[in-house]
Amino acid sequence: MNWRSIRLELGSTGEFPAGSVGRAYLLRLPLDDCDGVDKTAYRANPARATVRRYWSTEPDQQGLLIPSGHDWRLCCDDRPKRVLKLNGTPLRLGLQVSMVEPDGTVLPLKIASVK
Repeated sequence: MNWRSIRLELGSTGEFPAGSVGRAYLLRLPLDDCDGVDKTAYRANPARATVRRYWSTEPDQQGLLIPSGHDWRLCCDDRPKRVLKLNGTPLRLGLQVSMVEPDGTVLPLKIASVK
C-alpha cells in the first residue's frame, strides 16, 4: 500500500496574499499510481486515514478523514466538519485543492509536500 503524508498549506487569500505556512493540514492517505486517493486501500484500513490541523491562531486539531462522495470530511475533535474538495485533482506537489470551512468559507490550499 502507498500511504503518504500530504501537507496542505493555506494558499493566497485576501488576508494572506502570499499564503501562510502557519495554517496547514497534514493528511495521511493512500495514493494510487495517478496520485489520487486509493479507495480500495482506504477501505482496507480506514483508521489510518488521519488529519492534523495546524492553525497559528487556534489549538491544533486531529481526527479522521471520511469519504463523502468525491470529497473528504475532516472529523476533528468533535468539532464541526470541514470538507476537503479534491475535484479530481491529483495530490501532487504544487497543485491546489479547496477546503470548505464549517461557516461555508472556501479556502485554497496548496500541496506543499507529499512524502
